Amino acid sequence: MKTQRISILPLDEIAGPILEHMGNALKRNLLCSYHILPYEDISPHASALLHEGKYNSTAILLYILKKVPVGSSKILAVTHKDLYSPIFSYLYGEAQLKGTAALMSLFRLRPEFYHSAENRDLFLSRCEKQAIHEIGHTFGLVHCKDKNCVMYPSSNLDDTDVKSNSLCPLCTRLVGQWVSGSVGQ
Repeated sequence: MKTQRISILPLDEIAGPILEHMGNALKRNLLCSYHILPYEDISPHASALLHEGKYNSTAILLYILKKVPVGSSKILAVTHKDLYSPIFSYLYGEAQLKGTAALMSLFRLRPEFYHSAENRDLFLSRCEKQAIHEIGHTFGLVHCKDKNCVMYPSSNLDDTDVKSNSLCPLCTRLVGQWVSGSVGQ
């Protein structure tokens, strides 16, 4: 069994400990290794990717597909910018179901965005849950009905804060099957 390798691509200057925290959560939950790529300045392409200061998540996914390094099976792009899609005015992340690319934003994960006091532990908890959730989609996981599972959908941050930072037994079994190759990607 070959270990899946996930590359984490910061699209802004993001502190290394935040990226390491997300990488370790991915490793622990998705039985993979991870590699943090150097910061990718996408500002030369910003006019095609930005609208009213938000990144078009679908356009970013297409952009980062070209950035998957040899040896990696998945890529997770991380940005400080807010995200939108043609369907949603904002979102926490987007991923290709059974695909290669996932994207997440830190913008709305910070308690300060909601005029609350800074809380690093809460912020990091949200970051790891979002990273696992988005990469989980690339492994083929859909939204789970188990409200404790990290794959449970988050329509708001209360949903994120309540669910655990791990997969339920069913989602864990499915990821194990995909990683082992017994289920086609």
